[in-house]
Amino acid sequence: MGALEETRSEVKRPADFGDFWRRTKEALAETPPEWERVPDEAATTPDLAVDWLRFPSLHGRDVYGWLAVPRKSRPAGNAGYLWLPGYSWGNPPPGPESLYPNTVTLGLNLHGNLPNTPYVHPFTQGKEYITQGIESPETYIYRDIVCHCLRALAVLAAQPEVDERKMIVGGMSQGGGLALVTAALASDRAKLCFADMPWLCDLDRALSLIDRSKYRGGRRIPDGRALIEDYADIRPELRGQIFQTYRYFDPLSHAAGIRCPTQMSAGGRDPSCRPPTIFAVYNEITAEKEMLYLPNTGHEIVPAMHAAHQRWVQTRLGGES
Repeated sequence: MGALEETRSEVKRPADFGDFWRRTKEALAETPPEWERVPDEAATTPDLAVDWLRFPSLHGRDVYGWLAVPRKSRPAGNAGYLWLPGYSWGNPPPGPESLYPNTVTLGLNLHGNLPNTPYVHPFTQGKEYITQGIESPETYIYRDIVCHCLRALAVLAAQPEVDERKMIVGGMSQGGGLALVTAALASDRAKLCFADMPWLCDLDRALSLIDRSKYRGGRRIPDGRALIEDYADIRPELRGQIFQTYRYFDPLSHAAGIRCPTQMSAGGRDPSCRPPTIFAVYNEITAEKEMLYLPNTGHEIVPAMHAAHQRWVQTRLGGES
């Protein structure tokens, strides 16, 4: 792992990066952070109370998520965990990988869809969104998505079971990349960040690692960011702006702004989120951090990730009585 530990990339943060995110957060703040909870009887179990949570985000658009409260948790003072989904139009239901003792979890749907929308890859539906609005940072789909994450963290902190001083943001793949961005932009609120095999990291390096000769004949490239290269190839006059837009959202641009302890993971056989892209971001983080490198693991959730996170919840936030 020695070479990976030395991996560094040039951070090409746009000149108005800070101003852009200040303006974006001001636009988000124009919509009050109201919320509504409705019990989800179909998802509720003897061990877990589950509600649907609805709240407005950027420009007043409603977004949804499920809120899971372990029945053995405290009535108040619990950690709050914003768990962000992978690249999809839906979000996974509550499961062991997102639940911890004395921790209230909010599983967010990033697109405003209902929280029980099936968790399926956009490729299977012909609805890839990685390039949607990428001509400008103001119109790029990830501007809305990041705002939804920021608003979700604030709404989760406002729930009566949650202690706002114990806020966690995390996720796997796209969710991991968004967790890093959210932790940086909400550095006053996020107290822990978990980024498992984070996608979106270090676009330039990610594209340089794709061997397109392996994917001839219509085979899909595992890293969906190849679609950005394709999009730029057919719009050469916009190529510079396309890559510049992405840099407002690349976790590499945000890593230096992360202030909370951060755990990350990388799989040595991951074809979607290659380890060098993850280590490049990890090496820009100056906060307390820990890397779980799994040399024989592909792009998948494994028990070691959850165990590492639970240890941090317990030791740093008192997540277990």
